Amino acid sequence: MLSFDAPTHTYTVNGRTVPSVTARIAAAGLLGPAASFYTAHGAARGQRVHLACRHLDEGTDITLPPGEWGYLRSYERWRDAMRPRWTALEEPHYSATYKTAGTADRLGVLHGPVVVDLKTGGATRWHGIQLACYDLLHEDLAPRERRRLVLHLSPDGRMAQSVEYHDAHDYLLALELLEGHTDGPNRPDDRACPAGIDGQP
Repeated sequence: MLSFDAPTHTYTVNGRTVPSVTARIAAAGLLGPAASFYTAHGAARGQRVHLACRHLDEGTDITLPPGEWGYLRSYERWRDAMRPRWTALEEPHYSATYKTAGTADRLGVLHGPVVVDLKTGGATRWHGIQLACYDLLHEDLAPRERRRLVLHLSPDGRMAQSVEYHDAHDYLLALELLEGHTDGPNRPDDRACPAGIDGQP
C-alpha cells in the first residue's frame, strides 16, 4: 500500500520509506544552480497553486491569496483552449520495477497520451528528465509514447505557455536516476531548454 505525506514529501510502501523522483533528481545534483533559488515561500506558493488548479479541474471550491489568482487563470485559459482529457490528477504512484514513487501533476490525452507538469517558474533542462521519470514509473505504456509537457503558469493570468520535451537522452538519464547509477559526467547542465517551446516561457 502506497502512502504519501505531503508536508514532508515522503512516500512509504507498506510502512517502508521509498525514494521519490524529486529526491533522486536532487541527490544526483541535477538541479544545479537552480537549487539556490528555491525558497520555502516559493514552495508554499507552488503547493497552493497546484491545489487550486486541481480543485478547478475537480469542480470544487478554490482558495488562494489575492496575489496568486493569476496563476490559476493562466492554467484555466490554457485548459479551456486546449481541452485535454485528464485521467489522473496528482495521484501518487509507485513503481515496483524502479522502487521509486512520484506524483505527475497530470496524465491524460492531448492529441495522444501526455504527462504534464505545472510550474510557476521558468524552464530548465532537468524538467524533461523529471517528466521522463514520471513516464517510466507509469508502465501502462511503452516509454516515449506519452508526450512530455511542462506548463509555465503566468502570475498575470496570461495563458500558460507549454514546453514540450523531445530529447530521447532524457530517458537514458532518467533510467540512470531510477536505477541509482547517476554520475557526474552524465549530468546535464541547468540552462533553459528552448527546444519545443510553444511561444515564450
